Amino acid sequence: MYHSFIFLRKFMMNLRADDFSIQAFVAQILLHLEKVDHPDLHKIFHGMLEKSPPLNHPLETKPPFFQQELEDSIQGIPAQTVSLKPGVEYLANRVYWNDASRGVPEFTVRGYSFGEIIGKFGAYLHDSMRLGLYVQAPSVDYPAHAHDAEEFYLILNGHAEWQIDDESHHAEAGSVFHHPPTAGHRMITSDQPLLALWMWTGAIEGRYWFVGHEEIDCQLK
Repeated sequence: MYHSFIFLRKFMMNLRADDFSIQAFVAQILLHLEKVDHPDLHKIFHGMLEKSPPLNHPLETKPPFFQQELEDSIQGIPAQTVSLKPGVEYLANRVYWNDASRGVPEFTVRGYSFGEIIGKFGAYLHDSMRLGLYVQAPSVDYPAHAHDAEEFYLILNGHAEWQIDDESHHAEAGSVFHHPPTAGHRMITSDQPLLALWMWTGAIEGRYWFVGHEEIDCQLK
């Protein structure tokens, strides 16, 4: 893995600083995932470094309901994740933002927004990964939910209580969370919004459900 990240840093040095490159953005994310022991995830990322994912044309874009929270969160990205700020700023206005409640009555409508950067519905196409931006409103309890896809979160800004099955964690900038397939997880924001990158691998076309509402398929796409 050490040699892999030497390669990444050399890759970054060969890119022009004044041009946006999805490969540069992918490389920056991968640097933040250095301690994640998941060969399949790293293989997908390295595949995108070897061959850039193609642009998805034409792609409809739509701003999120939480536009102000998104902008404030981006501007306030702290030192731990500031290397990703230029790419996030560039991409935030180039995706279609979904404002979600997923149809479960007790979950606040428009409690969060997400936009897909890479994937079937993203600005860049990929058939085995979905990767995007996520913003959760302040003081929102995103109830325990699960899905067939394997999921990773990289926190960019904000704080939250993060529960995975029976374990509780504190989320802050730079935190990385791994949700194995079907693992229940819950996110409760503080009085500030939460900004993150999310990644789906594995069964990305599979089911999504809320714990306690397993009979309801809540998949958006």
